[in-house]
Amino acid sequence: MEGLTLGATVGLVLALALALSFEFVNGFHDTANAVATVIYTHTLPPRIAVVWSGLWNLIGVLASSGAVAFSVLALLPAELLLEVGSAAGFAMVFALLCSSILWNVGT
Repeated sequence: MEGLTLGATVGLVLALALALSFEFVNGFHDTANAVATVIYTHTLPPRIAVVWSGLWNLIGVLASSGAVAFSVLALLPAELLLEVGSAAGFAMVFALLCSSILWNVGT
């Protein structure tokens, strides 16, 4: 069994850190949109609305089929996905994650 090179290991750790960063940014981006009306109309207090939104987001993730993620994955070049340890593969993953973070922060 082959081990990962130091560069590939560092790249994977950075990709994981970026993916977790994206999830964090996406979480507060979606929660703000999901609870704005409920808070504005005083249907729920802000703390309960945010917790309620987080709970339903978690249930949605656990109950989903992953169809959206697989649809996005289908758009990526297969040859780069097969060699994700390559420099081009890491560049693609980093570009996707960084652009997604920037989109969420910008909008």
